[in-house]
Amino acid sequence: MKPKQIPGPDLPSAQVLSPMELNNLKFTDRHTLLTPEVLESHAPAERGTDS
Repeated sequence: MKPKQIPGPDLPSAQVLSPMELNNLKFTDRHTLLTPEVLESHAPAERGTDS
C-alpha cells in the first residue's frame, strides 16, 4: 500500500521544519493524555449509533 500523498499548505508564511525543529515546538507546558474516555468526552454530542 502506497503512503497517502498530502498536499502542502498554500500559505505564504508556511515554513518547512526539520524533525528536530518540530520536536522543539512547545504549544503548552501541559501534557494531554489521550485515552478513549478523553476523546469521547470531546466528541460531538449528537452521534449516530452503530447498534
